[in-house]
Amino acid sequence: MPRWSSAPEYANPVRRHNYSAVQRESAAMGITNAAGIFFPVFLVRIGGSNLEVGLLTAIPAMTGFLLAIPIGTFLQSRRNIVPWYSVSRGIGQLVYALTAVAVVVLPKEYLLPAVLVLWGLVTIPSTIGAVAFNVVMDGAAGPRGRYDLLSRRWSIMGLTTAITVAITGQLLDHIGFALNYQIAFFAFSAAGVLSSWFSIRIRVPDHVPRERVPGVSRRDRLRVYTGTMRAEPAFLWFVARQWVIMFGIRLSAPLIPLWYIREAHAPDGWIGIIGTVQSLTLLVGYYSWRRLSRRYSPRLLLAMVTIGMALYPALLVLSRDLAMITIVTAYGALIGAGFDLVLFDELMKTIPPKHAVTFSAMQTSFANLAAIIAPLAGGIVADRIGIAAGLLVAASITGVGALLFITAPKRTTAAPGRTGPAATAPTVAAAAATGTPSITDGG
Repeated sequence: MPRWSSAPEYANPVRRHNYSAVQRESAAMGITNAAGIFFPVFLVRIGGSNLEVGLLTAIPAMTGFLLAIPIGTFLQSRRNIVPWYSVSRGIGQLVYALTAVAVVVLPKEYLLPAVLVLWGLVTIPSTIGAVAFNVVMDGAAGPRGRYDLLSRRWSIMGLTTAITVAITGQLLDHIGFALNYQIAFFAFSAAGVLSSWFSIRIRVPDHVPRERVPGVSRRDRLRVYTGTMRAEPAFLWFVARQWVIMFGIRLSAPLIPLWYIREAHAPDGWIGIIGTVQSLTLLVGYYSWRRLSRRYSPRLLLAMVTIGMALYPALLVLSRDLAMITIVTAYGALIGAGFDLVLFDELMKTIPPKHAVTFSAMQTSFANLAAIIAPLAGGIVADRIGIAAGLLVAASITGVGALLFITAPKRTTAAPGRTGPAATAPTVAAAAATGTPSITDGG
């Protein structure tokens, strides 16, 4: 059995403290993450169109694309970004409680636009948290501990999300609309604030803040910035390939809840069951992929998870029976756990430590560009050619991204100061292995 609450034997006291803080944060955040299952459903229940469901992803992505690099530049000048990470994420989770209040105080015709506006307002603190996430978690774990810390983090989140989704699904079925969603949304926000309280205790090494040189023009700063990026071709090629595969995944994101509701006609109770199975499978997945990373090469793992992600929306199209949809969703969660772990570790190998925040901001900005265009395209595709066809388009694009990763030249060097967990793990002396998280966590 995995040891969810204990750090590896090789962890020093600071790492052990971080494991404890991160795991407490994860338990609370897992409750908040259940909102991801029900918030799109709520939007449909109050009359949201396919395009408006797509906006749930596109609005924060637009903010992330526009602000990630400026935010990264600002955070790079901070000695310790943990407080920024913690407080910003806590503020971002308040959107659910604000939505519950809006249900009470606003006329029905203004509710949907108000929810989308609220969603837009909290995207600024959410973007700060997303930019800081990679750096905080990498600093908390250290290069050797990324697999251990992140797999435990997401496993705990999966367990608490599964329990929360199961309870919430029954709550929504047995209490009338919209009181049922109000109760759930207040609980989600409260858990998000609690998660923020735990995360502020994470200890990461201070870095030397980048000082702003007076008198330097914006053009010169831009030249230095682009020069720093060009000096890391492995990072740039990773981001380019990741962009394609994330476009396909983001394209399917608004279509999946629409498939549940409009094609399979799933009631809230069944959506809760699907979400619970999904979360429990993630729990198994993170543990299993961590073990697989000690046996197989990073390249093989990358092929498995990227091809697997391409197959998921295609398999969903073949499933209209709710039990079969639940099975396919469990498969998607199992593959998604590996996708998260593998891509996170591969990303962090390409980032030079002294510019970690800057490079994380650049990656976040490009990922958000896909998250702006793809969900809106998914809503348009669903309106024009149908939800099923949209899921097949998403599968095809994700498949192209998978091929780009699989056929990429083998990288022989990592960014200075970076080693993957497999390179140092005591159980993998002969073969290199890697693992990574889905850059969608932001948390």
